[in-house]
Amino acid sequence: MSTAPRSSVPRHRRIAGVGAAALALATGLAMTPRTADAAPPDDGGRLHRAPSAGRLSTGVTARMAAPDAAVSVMVQMTGDPVAVARAKAGGDLPAAQSNRLRNSLSARQSPLVAQVRARGGRIVSQMQSAYNGVHITIPRREINALATLPDVESVHVMTPKTPSDASPTTANAYLGVPQVWQSTGYTGRKVKVAVIDTGIDYTHADFGGPGTTAAYTGARATAASSPDPSLVGPRAPRVKGGHDFAGDAYNSSGTGAALTPRPDSNPLDCVGHGTHVSGVLGGSGVTSAGAAYRGPYTASAVKSLEVSPGVAPQADLYALKIFGCTGTSDLTTEAIDWAVGHGMDVINMSLGGAYGRPDDPDAVAAANAVAAGAVVIAAAGNTGQNPYLAGAPGTGHGVVSVAAVNNAASLPGYRGYAPFSASGPAGQDSSLTPDIAAPGVLIGSAAIGTGTGSVEMSGTSVAAPQVAGVAALAVQAHPGWSGPRIAAALTSTASPDAVAGYNPVLGGGLVNAARAVTTTAYAQGDSYRVLAGRVTTSSLSFGFQESTSMLGGHRTITVTNAGPRPVTYTVSSRASASSRPASVSLSTRRVTVRPHSSARIQVGLRAGAAAIGSSLSNATGFHEISGTVTLTSGPDTLQVPYLMVPRAATSVTATTRGATRGAAAAQKPRPTAPTSLVLANRGGAIPAQSSVYTWGLADARRDPTLSGGAGYDLRAAGAQTMQVGGAPVVVFALNTWDRWSNAAANEYDVAVDTDGDGDADRIVFATDSGVVRRGVQDGTSEVFIQDVATGAISASGFLAVSPTDSSTIQLPVTAADLGLSASAGGFSYTVAGYGGNAGSDDTGSTWARYNPWAPALAAATDATVPVNRSVSIPVTVSAAEMTRQRPLGLMVVTPDNRNGSAQAALLHVS
Repeated sequence: MSTAPRSSVPRHRRIAGVGAAALALATGLAMTPRTADAAPPDDGGRLHRAPSAGRLSTGVTARMAAPDAAVSVMVQMTGDPVAVARAKAGGDLPAAQSNRLRNSLSARQSPLVAQVRARGGRIVSQMQSAYNGVHITIPRREINALATLPDVESVHVMTPKTPSDASPTTANAYLGVPQVWQSTGYTGRKVKVAVIDTGIDYTHADFGGPGTTAAYTGARATAASSPDPSLVGPRAPRVKGGHDFAGDAYNSSGTGAALTPRPDSNPLDCVGHGTHVSGVLGGSGVTSAGAAYRGPYTASAVKSLEVSPGVAPQADLYALKIFGCTGTSDLTTEAIDWAVGHGMDVINMSLGGAYGRPDDPDAVAAANAVAAGAVVIAAAGNTGQNPYLAGAPGTGHGVVSVAAVNNAASLPGYRGYAPFSASGPAGQDSSLTPDIAAPGVLIGSAAIGTGTGSVEMSGTSVAAPQVAGVAALAVQAHPGWSGPRIAAALTSTASPDAVAGYNPVLGGGLVNAARAVTTTAYAQGDSYRVLAGRVTTSSLSFGFQESTSMLGGHRTITVTNAGPRPVTYTVSSRASASSRPASVSLSTRRVTVRPHSSARIQVGLRAGAAAIGSSLSNATGFHEISGTVTLTSGPDTLQVPYLMVPRAATSVTATTRGATRGAAAAQKPRPTAPTSLVLANRGGAIPAQSSVYTWGLADARRDPTLSGGAGYDLRAAGAQTMQVGGAPVVVFALNTWDRWSNAAANEYDVAVDTDGDGDADRIVFATDSGVVRRGVQDGTSEVFIQDVATGAISASGFLAVSPTDSSTIQLPVTAADLGLSASAGGFSYTVAGYGGNAGSDDTGSTWARYNPWAPALAAATDATVPVNRSVSIPVTVSAAEMTRQRPLGLMVVTPDNRNGSAQAALLHVS
């Protein structure tokens, strides 16, 4: 652990960065998500225990977020990129016109480039095809200034991407692909497929290479030079082109020279991940004699091969290398931009960053690529089954995100979702993802540097290229179909019944290669407008909804019959096993779709909020209303999953009685003290659980640069003391102006000065538990403590109280772990919030004082407020401590109230 320099530690006399932000992402198999231990009997059941000891990841550096720390940023510019202009022009632009547009956009980016360099930043790349933006690194303190520059649309802090493998059989047998080759003749011939990954070992026999270790060694010796055109290029057998955006030394999570990409034209792999993925997707196969297999592709012919062919063994492969030989990458958007500019039919990305949102830059670029005509496939990620972990770019609208299923009978949950496969929905808008599933355990494919050998790997990384391979077969089978139509053919023909424990939030049905290739019908659900036009999905997302009464809405399914004969479907719906009670209405139970026509089915969803339950009723707070609408015609079915993320809202208001009246946050302090606090839950959907804090800090100004529902723009903070197991526990509450999807995506810090010298002695922070403990996200927000003097980080023994889709987080920590005692008295604290995928930070400007043993305002910490009832809580005011601590007043936290300011009632007391 590194020790933060004292100059970067916040002092009472200035504003400075606070905390343990920007923990590095890591690649690896996610462990089974942590479940909270039983809470101690004397805390009312509000707090959840976590291990107080155990190894913390040595790869984590807890650090103060110094304002001069360099961060990787994507600046989105105003103006349409080429993909958008192409879509507006009806799908095509002459090459000369495309080039003129790129040059024009580049010229408009020039003033920003100059400003970045003047502010101490560095230009990583400029893009104009799928995304109009400039990728930069710049001191964190300069980010807000960028947002005010001319022609700047938005500014996004980049999330490093990692290959989505989990650990080192063949997939084709599970999906029946050889039978599809044999019965249809489709092998992906002439379909252009971009693999955005770690590159490719084009010397391997699986890709038509020489098939010797010496050939790979020789290629590595000249890796910075142009590749051998007989192995990479238009006349090469399999790898028709590519590009290295990174260089071997690049690592976006590294330091110094590693942060600077060194692009060249040679996509030679030095990791092995991209080689394996490319083989799963489109390897030719290797014979038992060690030669490149060149066909025929029939079920019987490929049985004796040393390395099995990929799903689309005759597709044209384009290797886009965005990783160095170690570490992470921020270059996904650049590669998508290249793929769109070079007219790729299919794009595969077996990579991602957890907590993906549709507005992440690479998700936006991927959605634009879909609208421009490509089929875009992405791995969901390997971070496990807590909510909102599915990664970007797979969260882009119209992108097909792929979950992994267990295909190994020796593992629990055979043909169920693999325990590492990341769960949806997407952050921010709660749209349904992942979209489809494929085998993801111990899949064999080409091994880098072996010439002819293979290796087994597991993860959504190996599930995604199987779907991308089926997409290539479908592109060949359905000439003229757009990317969204091919995607619909993949996802709506997938088989939910082939996945044990099917749940739309964990992933769609198992990809059905035969149906995707032969179908003449498909179903589409939601339509989204992206920069490059409109894209569709084969799902219905009712989004996040909170209400004190009813939740619901209507969506439309469009069924298209591209065949020559009418098709009649029986329409039904089925709730998932995880769904909360709801009713689904269908506009018809039977529909006939004429040849080369479409028909629409209206789907209504309605649920009572009272039946949803409290967000405090489970460890994550997540509830879902989910299921599938099924269209059946004989043996053929089309599936459209649906999802709503509901929240039952309470309606607690807080007032004071006694010598003073209640006051809202914006009102002036009252001159005298209250004797009781009255909480009323009039019209709430369910009984409310409220907690009373001493209000210490406020930020009434909502920062316009901290937008997008990220949930780290701070509004207020307070402290309280509970007795847990006979020991005092201090709980800090932070209320934000807007909601997060999963609080573990962000970081919330409380700097504590225990000795009164003006410097922070401890940093209490809540962030993703898995990152700190194991180096990989798991979607659980845990509370940790940093000793500022030594830099050491320890576990508090508690999880944060931070339900999903909320805006108030509670951080418990024992007084002893803060170095506090009754004899020492009180302490001072200030707070900060740090965004994950969405932005920078919001730091407190003042400090508050609090004494756990002698509170200025004493009241019961917790209360249950029944529906349409009120409760009164006595309040004791210490005039002497009011003078010493100067609290702002009382802060009443009700996590089930509506998001934002309603979750923390603020009452001034003087």
